[in-house]
Amino acid sequence: QIPETTTELADRVRDIVRPLIEKQHGNRKMNKSETNKMKKRLDSTVARVMQAIRIEVNGEFEVLEKLLQDLPEVLAPGGKAVFLTFHSGEDRRVKKSFKSGFKSGMYSAWSRDVVRPSKEE
Repeated sequence: QIPETTTELADRVRDIVRPLIEKQHGNRKMNKSETNKMKKRLDSTVARVMQAIRIEVNGEFEVLEKLLQDLPEVLAPGGKAVFLTFHSGEDRRVKKSFKSGFKSGMYSAWSRDVVRPSKEE
């Protein structure tokens, strides 16, 4: 039966992943700390799977690649572009694009480091 909601899908993923994580711990009894760590690992794994599904279904990497490709044509002379990335897959694509654009002379500068807001910001 096909899941009808994202909660149902996440529950199915959890049901598939749980035995794999439990198997790594063996048949031994776990204390409360180990149980909490296993639950966090399970939750994290389910979140990453759901994120990967969302990225694929929404074509997020393709949209980002298209934006990065079109940016030089739509950016005003002397203009600045700022990208807020949420995971390494996005971050890697943005950095690669700007590094390439800088080397080819398309961009006059790019930040090699992460720019983080100050406490005031």
